[in-house]
Amino acid sequence: MRPRRGLGAARGRGAARGGGQRGVRGGRGGRRPRCARSLPFSHLGDENVEVETSPGPSGIPQRPSLTEQLKVAKVARLLDKKHENLLSADQKKELARLRDGKQVGNFKMPDAPEPQRGRGKGKGKGKGRGSEDSRMWRPCPLLPGVPTVPPPRVRQSWELQQQRPIDITAEQEGEDDDIESYFLPDITEDEEMRPPLLEDEEAVPSAGTPPQAKKRKIQFSPSMGIIQATALPQNIVPAEIELLGFTPSSTGTRTALDSGRSNYSMDIDINMERDFIEPGEGSEVDEGDSANMVGMIDISLKPRRIDDFPMDLDSIAEHEVVEVIQELDNAADEVLRNVVGPETDLLHFDWRGEPENFESVREAFTVPSTGPTFDNADLIPLDVFFKIWDADIIAYIVRETNRYGAELIRSTIPSKPNSRLSRWKDVTSDEILRFLAVLMLQSLVIDYVEREYWYAVIEELQIGNFKEIMTYNRFIVIKRCLHFIDNATLPVPPTKLDKIIPIIEHLNKKFKSLYVLEQNIAIDESLLLWKGRLSFAQKIATKRARVGIKSYELCESRTGYLWQMEVYTGKGHAHVVQDGEPEERGQESDEPESATAQIVLNLTRSLFDKGHTLIMDNFYNAPLLSRILKVQHKTDSMGTLRLNREFVPEALKKKTKKNMKEGEVAFSTTKDLSVVVWMDKNIVAMISSFHPIEVGGIEKYGYYRYKPQVVLDYNFSMGGIDHKDQMLSAYPIERSRNIIWYKKLFRRLLNVSMHNALVMFNHNRTHALRHREFRLQLAKQLLQSSRSAAPSRSLAPAARPEPAACIRDMHLPGKNTKKQRCKLCYSAKVQRSTVWRCTTCNVNLCIVGCYTVYHINLAQTPAV
Repeated sequence: MRPRRGLGAARGRGAARGGGQRGVRGGRGGRRPRCARSLPFSHLGDENVEVETSPGPSGIPQRPSLTEQLKVAKVARLLDKKHENLLSADQKKELARLRDGKQVGNFKMPDAPEPQRGRGKGKGKGKGRGSEDSRMWRPCPLLPGVPTVPPPRVRQSWELQQQRPIDITAEQEGEDDDIESYFLPDITEDEEMRPPLLEDEEAVPSAGTPPQAKKRKIQFSPSMGIIQATALPQNIVPAEIELLGFTPSSTGTRTALDSGRSNYSMDIDINMERDFIEPGEGSEVDEGDSANMVGMIDISLKPRRIDDFPMDLDSIAEHEVVEVIQELDNAADEVLRNVVGPETDLLHFDWRGEPENFESVREAFTVPSTGPTFDNADLIPLDVFFKIWDADIIAYIVRETNRYGAELIRSTIPSKPNSRLSRWKDVTSDEILRFLAVLMLQSLVIDYVEREYWYAVIEELQIGNFKEIMTYNRFIVIKRCLHFIDNATLPVPPTKLDKIIPIIEHLNKKFKSLYVLEQNIAIDESLLLWKGRLSFAQKIATKRARVGIKSYELCESRTGYLWQMEVYTGKGHAHVVQDGEPEERGQESDEPESATAQIVLNLTRSLFDKGHTLIMDNFYNAPLLSRILKVQHKTDSMGTLRLNREFVPEALKKKTKKNMKEGEVAFSTTKDLSVVVWMDKNIVAMISSFHPIEVGGIEKYGYYRYKPQVVLDYNFSMGGIDHKDQMLSAYPIERSRNIIWYKKLFRRLLNVSMHNALVMFNHNRTHALRHREFRLQLAKQLLQSSRSAAPSRSLAPAARPEPAACIRDMHLPGKNTKKQRCKLCYSAKVQRSTVWRCTTCNVNLCIVGCYTVYHINLAQTPAV
């Protein structure tokens, strides 16, 4: 009897006899390839596989160590690879299909496009039935209330404006009361559109229709918009077109036919006082045309999209980028294995392609109340700001600034006796508060030349009256001497954040103690623009700054409240020990310092066992990290996932844009985790510890879109940090030009603290303040609180003596080493130099005439 061909038989001539095994002779050394089902494939996650255990001292078998289990897994993978090489191509495909069927389930979205079938060989994208069509497709698990068929598109309000009436006024000699109103029909893509009649265009009557004698006038206004008729009326009449409120830049321009649109267009320059035009309500710009308006629309502050970062490394063209990502992920996985320790049960992942296999539920949120830890009902914005920047930190800044100013004077004055620092005097707390108020006011009205806030180039550009708050020279001196640590106490060798670490530690402590977070929290990176030289500057292409100082931030998802931050200092980054973390934790030699998993555990350590839900992107997420947070710390997690991470099902790792069609969904579940891979415009991989396999829907621009529920929740909850950065970018206290990096970082911290103060002030208020209004009130109240001390003019003499006091103070002349310009002669535009100067006032003056006149005017000038 002839052997049957199939999975258990290899192709070839003749069959092997004996033993009841079908096969063929061949191969090297007479080896016979065996049936795939009989090959000893090992599965680390299968329940039927028993791991050998060695008896302990008491005779009881002990569980193998983590190193032994990893060694067994490695040997099993090598055996699997060796046995797969014995199979034919068809057998390998069948084996992969069997594995996929066990680990992965598949279904299609209701709005997935139908696969294209080729009519003949080589025609079309599809060449017959592919391997994907032979899979067992599950029904789409729609949530209750979600339609099974996509509903028809809902017309938007800006589209309904096309049905508004256009008044056509009949004008005739001696007749102006004949007014007719017409409604234009709805515009469809199938109908051919024609241009409106132009002023100098003669009307061409249709066949059998005499020309009309009446001359009409069509009026267009910006509120109506330009509406083109779908077809000309039967009775064509000459008309004059009047444009109210705007003028055409050109008339009747022909354009090529584009995707069903009109083959005529009318270019009109609309002069309206609007910053930009958005698609949506009140606009006639659709989503397709928005790509041509990049210069008009600010798209730099775009909301977070689900496919901002690649989730399958096959889609990355740069090989170096793939290597860097793989290295970071391997370091994070190593940290996670070290964190697990002896609890080896966490390393067992039994992935199955069955939705019923997932049994996890969301953790109960046990925090009794959220929001500020103080009563904010009767507080003003300044009171909330002083909760963060209290008297202790202000006094600390004053002390360190005065110490650093004295150091600069000792090192600078001998070489530059006429610099601003030569008239330095110690600052006070009120003066530091006025300095902060000036920074706040500068962010409300942006001028890229800082001097013009005090001295405008022309009178029309004058901004406020900053001279009454603080003189320009005094502001520049305080800005230069601003310091936050005693240089004599710096460690040897110093760390990279020593100059600013006292402010970071103070704000982290205040942010955590003044506010209780809601259930949904998020971790993401924030980037402060810095283009100068800095050893730990980072580049993030998806951020607006692109290059600068990166910080990892834990924020509230809804409000963007910054609860804790950690500034990244590049390779060899040392984590700051947080509350509840053992001191020796950061000193372990076998733990990579820059691993993303350690960053997550470090930032969230104070929130463990409270039922929070942590939202992260694929820079942090991993199956083992989600399990550690869920099992050990009662913290849920969700977010995007890179498919190259450890413990991701092998069948899902092979999912790419090449083997998935749009609208397909592949999923795999364990008892406590679910992974979903959805093919939208790109591969979207999600992981969650509480989301079952469910599909919801959302309406956007009138279209109903089906998406996995975990994707909808991620898009809704992940925008907190991006929202915070967008709010801060509207009022840039940091300014674009700074010489010293840690002073710019201080400004960013001041800006963040104002945002946090706004969140705390508006909590549970019926009449919440808007962002700009809050900043205005805060700056005004900060100035009023510091009015007790009059503004100082430190660059003039400390006191303005009377004429008789000049002799007592001994304003004696002294000689310079070389000639310099006389102050009074320079003011009078006289080219004269002198070697004499006043040793008390430190001003160059001609010894004859100017010296006496200057001191008399100085004595008669009232003190300010």
